Amino acid sequence: MAKPTITTLSLCVAILFGAAACGPSLVIQNVDFAQPLESVLTPDSENQVHDQRYAIKFSISGILEKEGADSVDEIRLIRSSAGYYFVTAHGFNNVYVFETEESELKLKRIIEITRNGIGQPAFNQRSTHIELIDRATGDTYNLDHVGRR
Repeated sequence: MAKPTITTLSLCVAILFGAAACGPSLVIQNVDFAQPLESVLTPDSENQVHDQRYAIKFSISGILEKEGADSVDEIRLIRSSAGYYFVTAHGFNNVYVFETEESELKLKRIIEITRNGIGQPAFNQRSTHIELIDRATGDTYNLDHVGRR
């Protein structure tokens, strides 16, 4: 008689742990994070930019430091369908690619575009990549989170 009690108890415990383990396992796949239009943001006196349309606010001080710049008039920002943020500005040599973490943007890659500075950058969302156009020169660059395509 002791065996059925242990078996029944073991079965109940297994079901309980199995149900608890299955609870938070919902995964939504094939999410498109893309922002269809670039955001052109003006930094405030503390180098903060805020995009109300896409609900993001962050400091560009670290980016300015990497570029060797004190300030910029505007920052160009776009988010790829994979969820990466691409950031650049007039005069920058690079495009900065960030991934999201909890309450932070983490630098994923720096993509060098030119050593002379981008004249008039503009981002476009494409189905498989982000397009950067330097409107001053007419040069076009296809980018993703890995680099140039």
